[in-house]
Amino acid sequence: MTAKLIKITANKKQLALIIKSGFQTKKNQFLTSKNNPLQLGILKFPKNYLVKPHYHRQIQKTTHKNQEFIYLVSGKIQVTFYHHQQKIQTTTLNSGDILLQLAGGHSFKMLKPSQLITIKQGPYKGTKKEKSFI
Repeated sequence: MTAKLIKITANKKQLALIIKSGFQTKKNQFLTSKNNPLQLGILKFPKNYLVKPHYHRQIQKTTHKNQEFIYLVSGKIQVTFYHHQQKIQTTTLNSGDILLQLAGGHSFKMLKPSQLITIKQGPYKGTKKEKSFI
């Protein structure tokens, strides 16, 4: 199996990006547009390269999109993607795979005991305010 980048789309709208474990790039690249609320980039540097010491300024930003980044540390999960209440596609994630949910909905079924790391915009307002179940 070759490591690859998978784009999940519906009606020409990008719903998610999946980066399979082992995906390689020859140069630094961002996989999301600069207008996306979560910026996903793959950075590659040679040995001894120095990223200059810096901090990130506090800048007020407003978004109405909730997106989610998931890194599957261990295990195996089945992900189903939805767009406007309609099932679009099902795929399997294995240890080391990454998912960035940009739009639409999703569900997860654990095919093996699994550990995930997730990143979402905060602050979290609770399930009743944050989620609409399909």
